[in-house]
Amino acid sequence: MDLYIKNASVNGKNKNILILEGIIKEISPQDIKNDSQVFDAGGMTVLPSFFNTHTHAAMTLLRGYADDMFLMDWLTNKIWPAESKLTADDIYWGSKLACLEMIKSGTTFFNDMYWHCEETVKAAVDLGMRGAVSGTFISKDGNKNEVIQNVENTRKKILNYSNSNIIFTLGPHAIYTVSRDILEWAAEFAKNNDLIIHTHISETKKEYDDCIAAHNMKPIFYLDKLGLISPKTILAHAVWLDDDEIELLAAKGVTISHNPVSNMKLAVGKAMDYKKLNLPGINITLGTDGCSSNNNLDMLESMKFASLLQKFAYNDSCRLTSGETFQMATNNGAKAFGINAGLIEPGFKADMMLIKNNTIENTPGYNIYSDIVYSMKGSCIDTVICDGKIIMRNSQIEGEEEIIAKAREAAKKFKNN
Repeated sequence: MDLYIKNASVNGKNKNILILEGIIKEISPQDIKNDSQVFDAGGMTVLPSFFNTHTHAAMTLLRGYADDMFLMDWLTNKIWPAESKLTADDIYWGSKLACLEMIKSGTTFFNDMYWHCEETVKAAVDLGMRGAVSGTFISKDGNKNEVIQNVENTRKKILNYSNSNIIFTLGPHAIYTVSRDILEWAAEFAKNNDLIIHTHISETKKEYDDCIAAHNMKPIFYLDKLGLISPKTILAHAVWLDDDEIELLAAKGVTISHNPVSNMKLAVGKAMDYKKLNLPGINITLGTDGCSSNNNLDMLESMKFASLLQKFAYNDSCRLTSGETFQMATNNGAKAFGINAGLIEPGFKADMMLIKNNTIENTPGYNIYSDIVYSMKGSCIDTVICDGKIIMRNSQIEGEEEIIAKAREAAKKFKNN
């Protein structure tokens, strides 16, 4: 059903918004004649919803399972062994819990990398979200044919699901977990099928040094040599970068997903250099990472940490303003996936949230971007709309209790590990 939002604050002025077939058709201070469902947004401000560009959604089941550890010890001795016990049904409920959490904090799109990604698709569709899911693979044991078959089968499953709000991407985990020949295959497969590549890169100094030792070149140049750097590449983390690597990323039109909370929690040793990376050609977006390394999926919190980390790390209180951070979390994320969203303007997709005006956190209300980045919480969000459909109203989502109960049940197997 089409939607007519009345009496909403848009850029500080009272407006009416007509949404037809999921698109913002008209924004006007005058009443718009229509036969749509009417939604009275009096006392609320309309803003674009968030695009979370790097997640491992079902890791909500491992929230708090392994904390305060060194990264590789954390991965090899706790996370990967635990993940091997997850069933498809576990991943469905873990992903559904993730979707619930994201919607509650204003997110309508997430870019996920995880196993059994068809279960993540089901969860996203059930709750009315947009998403990108990766055919994810780790391989070092010469099982190239098996990896290729699994990815191709997964792609077919996702395409057969036939939901226009779901994008299939290719997800080689990292250069230290995927062999060169399979990375080369991935580059060719992505090019032939017009797929986005989503991978981790340059998260730690060790990863950077190991790549030079193994391949006699820096990580970005290694990926480029294999054909994996293009405008359809999304690089998660990308913290340890040299100037010549940054120049290459700008020339190739790459997207970077910045994950400040997990970077700090896992002590990767360096803060992303926003000033160097903020070049024409590089699209900087924002992600939360998974709930094992964050430990939440709250883009409001990640925006605040992103801005504060830049100011603190580089001793510059003017770095990464609230407006720039908000753009990273909204329009920049939409651009990365070719989605015409992230702005409240006619012609853009109706992916938006309605913020309560009269909350503690946004009083007195001098600057909406300052408020939403530095002070607001999920409790300030009344309504979330995705593709023109209301998926949260009065801060409530249908089926919350069941989702939480099922996720708790799925996580029981890790209680005594």
